[in-house]
Amino acid sequence: MNTLATLLTASALTLGVTCAQAAEIKIAMNSVDDPANSGEATFAHGFADALEGTDFTVEIYPSETLGKEKERLDQVSSGLLEINLAAASTAYSVSPVLKGLTLPFFFDSNEQLDKIMSEDMMMEKASAPLLDLGVRFAGINFIGTPMGIHNAKKPVSTVADLADLRFRALNPEQLNLMEALGSNGTVIAWAEVANAIQTGVADGYFNPPSSAIRGGHTGFLTNYTPADLFPSTRAIMVSDDWYSSLSEEEQGQIDAALEAGLEANRAWLAEWTTEIAERQEELGVTITPLAEGERDKMIEMAAPLWETQVSAEDFQLWTDAKAAAE
Repeated sequence: MNTLATLLTASALTLGVTCAQAAEIKIAMNSVDDPANSGEATFAHGFADALEGTDFTVEIYPSETLGKEKERLDQVSSGLLEINLAAASTAYSVSPVLKGLTLPFFFDSNEQLDKIMSEDMMMEKASAPLLDLGVRFAGINFIGTPMGIHNAKKPVSTVADLADLRFRALNPEQLNLMEALGSNGTVIAWAEVANAIQTGVADGYFNPPSSAIRGGHTGFLTNYTPADLFPSTRAIMVSDDWYSSLSEEEQGQIDAALEAGLEANRAWLAEWTTEIAERQEELGVTITPLAEGERDKMIEMAAPLWETQVSAEDFQLWTDAKAAAE
């Protein structure tokens, strides 16, 4: 084969690979690929289903197979990964206003948070720092009912019940909440949680029921209190380099697929909310509601954290958006 023919063949192969890559969308997430039990997987499959019949194909990469949070953020920023379902902490490490998602006892319901996040001002403020990094913030995805209290030792129905328990914390914000409620905590990586609890390093954690179920932790975390600490969410991050390279028609298809993924997630959440207690009890978990007046005590104890967790300007933004959503 002469030199010109070789170059033409190589160019054609390169073009073919580029076109194939352009049509493939990778979705990465922390959770397992189980739409029945995972709000992340439900979103991913709802998104993928909406693109059937288009030139796009969707590949779902569960269980951190494309890397941990920081690695996936870098991949989305550089255009190597099209869509990532990131932890709220990953999102607010870049866009501090999103720390508001974890304000303890601030939100009345998931529906209220949805209304707040539909406000243009909130989305613009949340999106700007991420867009500077090459990431489009496409909204929030729920991974289950709001955060509750799991522990391996005893039923918890009062603030006083927390005093002799030590919890695994995801980050300093959770640690501050545990201490504000009169308990103790220690930051432990998720991969080490099961061993930490089974060896007594920690007695439990603050998480939605879905985390204990998909993590296989219900065998030893046999007590749960639905305290509704704050919503359990993931941030939907889209590569701006990739999205901007699409035609107007293709962007419309992606926008519609993102909306379909969110609708699938909300439908799953509604069903999950009605079934979760029965599922926990089938797995041997004892559910203990807070005694009358105890959640009000917790709110009073945790409220001082609100204006330390976010800036005064951001807290005012959340407060105004919450008032508008009521």
